[in-house]
Amino acid sequence: MYKNTLFICGKVLKVRISMGVCATAIFDIRNMDKAGHGDTGRIGAAAAQTTNLLNAASKSSITPIKNIADTVFNYVDDAGKFVGVSNAASKVTNIASKAVNPLLCVASGIRVLKDDDQYAALIEEGCAMGAMFAGEKLFKTLVSNPISQKEIKSTAGIISNIASNVKNATKNLTGAKKVLLTIAADLALVGVSILSFGAGKKIGLALSGRGEQNNQDKINTSQDEGLNYNS
Repeated sequence: MYKNTLFICGKVLKVRISMGVCATAIFDIRNMDKAGHGDTGRIGAAAAQTTNLLNAASKSSITPIKNIADTVFNYVDDAGKFVGVSNAASKVTNIASKAVNPLLCVASGIRVLKDDDQYAALIEEGCAMGAMFAGEKLFKTLVSNPISQKEIKSTAGIISNIASNVKNATKNLTGAKKVLLTIAADLALVGVSILSFGAGKKIGLALSGRGEQNNQDKINTSQDEGLNYNS
C-alpha cells in the first residue's frame, strides 16, 4: 500500500517541489497573520514572501499552479512595460528573494519603536532575531542545502562533515521519496525558525530584566484572583 501510494505521488502526479516552497508558504501565511493582528511591519515581509512563493509556483510542474503564477507575472510585465520597465516580473522576484530578512529586521525595528521601553525591546528583539537567523542558517547549511545536493564548503570541519553525510544519504532518492523528504525538511526549517526565535526572545527577556517582571506580574495576577500557592 505504501509503495503504491509513493508510485502514484511520484509517477502519476509528477509533482516537483523545490526546496523551500513549503517553508515559504508557511512563513508567508504566518507573516500575513501577524500583520493582520497588529504587527504592521510584517506587511513588507509578507509581500516579499508572496512574491517568492509565486516565483516558486511558476517553476512547478503542476499545471494549474504554474498557470496562475505565470498569469500574475504576465500582468506585472505588462504593467512594467506601461511605465517603461522591461522584464519587470524578473526584477521584482530578484529583489524579493533578497528582501525578506531585511524586511523582517525592519518589522523588528518597528516593534522596538512602538514599545514603551525601547532599550529593553531592542535587547529582546536583537536576541530573538539573531537566534532565528542563526538557527535557520545552521539548519540550511546542515540539512536543507545538502538535500538539494548543493555543495557545502565550511571552515568548520564538523559542519562540512555533517552536510556531506546528509548529501550522500539523500543523493540516490528519487520521485515521491524526494518530495516527501523536501517537505519534511521545509517543515523542520519552520520549526527551527520558530523555536530559535522563541529561545532568543527568552534570552533577551532575561537580559533586559523584563522576563522576571513578567513572571512577577503573572504571580501577582494569580494571587489577586484568589489562587493559594501554599496549598
